Amino acid sequence: MTKSNILLLMFTMFALTNCADTSTADGTIIQPETIKPLASWVEKETGVQMAALPITEASGMRLKTALGLQGVQQARAVAAYIPGQIIINNIIWDPQSLVSQSYLVHELVHHAQLFSGKTYPCPEAKEREAYTLQNKWLVEHGESPMVSEGWIDNISECKASSRQMAF
Repeated sequence: MTKSNILLLMFTMFALTNCADTSTADGTIIQPETIKPLASWVEKETGVQMAALPITEASGMRLKTALGLQGVQQARAVAAYIPGQIIINNIIWDPQSLVSQSYLVHELVHHAQLFSGKTYPCPEAKEREAYTLQNKWLVEHGESPMVSEGWIDNISECKASSRQMAF
């Protein structure tokens, strides 16, 4: 297991252990009224107008399926962005939790990146903006940052096998 995979596993384990089990039913659609204020904040911070809000669903089963996850370790993913859709694990989704909302902020940054027309040197480079803004949003709302700058540096570093990507 690479250092990057270990860090990602530690991050997702931290996320799962620090969010209450809200018993949100798998497959629950998160309504636009919940997404709009977060999207507006992301638009202001990125300077990118999103053409539409993504469809957002709380579903651990769909998250696992959508990412094609295999094995126990990878099954701990918290949220993902698939163009036009955000999927957050229903086990950790709590609309009242700032930490849960911050995962949506992170994925909304990826949604904004889709509309930005920016070119990124590699897929990992997109994570710098997403984690930095997730941290900023948390701090603005009186919470601690999710991850350290060093962690962001590591996770967003372009690997030799990465290719340039326009998004």
